[in-house]
Amino acid sequence: MNCDDVPFAIHKPCKMAILPHIDPNDNDIPKRADLKKFSNLTHHFLLPSPSMPDERFTDALIYICRHSTDGAWGFMINKPLNASVGGLLHELDLPASQKAMNTPAMHGGFIRPEAGFVIHTGLPEFASSFAVGENVCITTSKDVLSLISGDSLPHFLLCMGFCNWTAGQLEREISEQDWLVCPADLEMLFRAKFEDRVMLAYDKLGINPDKFTLATGFA
Repeated sequence: MNCDDVPFAIHKPCKMAILPHIDPNDNDIPKRADLKKFSNLTHHFLLPSPSMPDERFTDALIYICRHSTDGAWGFMINKPLNASVGGLLHELDLPASQKAMNTPAMHGGFIRPEAGFVIHTGLPEFASSFAVGENVCITTSKDVLSLISGDSLPHFLLCMGFCNWTAGQLEREISEQDWLVCPADLEMLFRAKFEDRVMLAYDKLGINPDKFTLATGFA
């Protein structure tokens, strides 16, 4: 993606473009649809089963922020990048506190890795923002960055890129026992150490992955 394709690009050699406007007609991002005919996994975690065939996800914990009959999308929440949140703020000519400089941005997924999305607590009160679950929102507009810059957003993840599933793809992968599913919680989403998150999700399901016998993806 060229930097000029998003409203908050960095007009240098294209390093990272943060917080693009989400085009509702964009085929990469599923739209809401009738959710009555299947289990909705919005505000759930996906964790890989021991049989996960895609090595990119063998130790990933994914937060599903939208799921419908048109597909699903979410973010890996345990893959910190070498880039800090403060460093990305500086690239956008915004001030950054020491806390922001010490907070890593997350590798959210392999689609649009140059684009940023902020998962945070609170209300969807920004220019481009929507609620995922109780007290959890996704914001993609630049106005949220002023709160991050001023340490006024207590719980957040800045994810670069996202994960996407087409219609029926996630359900098929779960039925093939690639993924396990558990309800999301704020402790794991915002406060747990990144390196502990997969095991905490297994513990939440009462599963020892070393002794796990495949039966079903839903728990």
